[in-house]
Amino acid sequence: MNTVPAGKGWNWVLIGFTLFRKSPVTWAFLSLSYIMLMQLLGMIPVLGWLAATILIPGFSASFMIASRELDQGRRLRMDLLFAGFKSNLPALLRQGGLYLSSGLAILGLSALIDGGMLAQLMVMGTKPPPAAFEEGALAAAALLAAALYLPVLAAFWFAPALSAWRNLPALQALFYSFFAAMSNWRAFLAYGLAVMVLSAACSFVLFALALLLRVVLGNSSQNAFVLAMLPVMLTYVPTLFASFYASYRDVFPESGSGAEPAVDAS
Repeated sequence: MNTVPAGKGWNWVLIGFTLFRKSPVTWAFLSLSYIMLMQLLGMIPVLGWLAATILIPGFSASFMIASRELDQGRRLRMDLLFAGFKSNLPALLRQGGLYLSSGLAILGLSALIDGGMLAQLMVMGTKPPPAAFEEGALAAAALLAAALYLPVLAAFWFAPALSAWRNLPALQALFYSFFAAMSNWRAFLAYGLAVMVLSAACSFVLFALALLLRVVLGNSSQNAFVLAMLPVMLTYVPTLFASFYASYRDVFPESGSGAEPAVDAS
């Protein structure tokens, strides 16, 4: 495990965009397929959200594998969307269960502040009443949940790749991931700032597109804006996915004898 300079955090986003540019069309289809699959699962009340949450580490490993394939000069393929489920699946599913348990615990603690409105929004999709925004209880619960989620995020950041590529059990992978993230907090702080800059740039592009379409198309611009938004989002999301791999590559570099194997194309 390496402790990298803070500047590496900025570079992770740049590497993510570079990997996206190597195969933008396939990246877009992979990301769109993942988003649609998650949306379909989310349409199933409660159970869909639970299942989608448990599957997150497996899909995280898949996008790590997809990024590594491009990084090592191989072709990006659509079947890589499920490649993460072919390596140490029991550990990845255990991570998913722990991720779900952590999320439920955080939502449970947030319910002490807002009476469960945030939990209902996240699990059931139930929109809080307007008074919840005015009173500030929902905002306070969201801030508490975000603060509690940070150490969870650190524990799960590298864990899927550590289980899929280095065959670590779930708990051991979570431990090493948390320790690695904490040791590299400066790089992750820079990474967070870089993601904020990228998000702001995408938001500006979307805002400019909305204004332009409003001027050109008038009231019929809404549907056109949804179509125009897709290329922006399907650049932003794959760049983020690939940046996760860039962080892993720097913090857990491959050794000569322990390099992760290539994915079988058959």
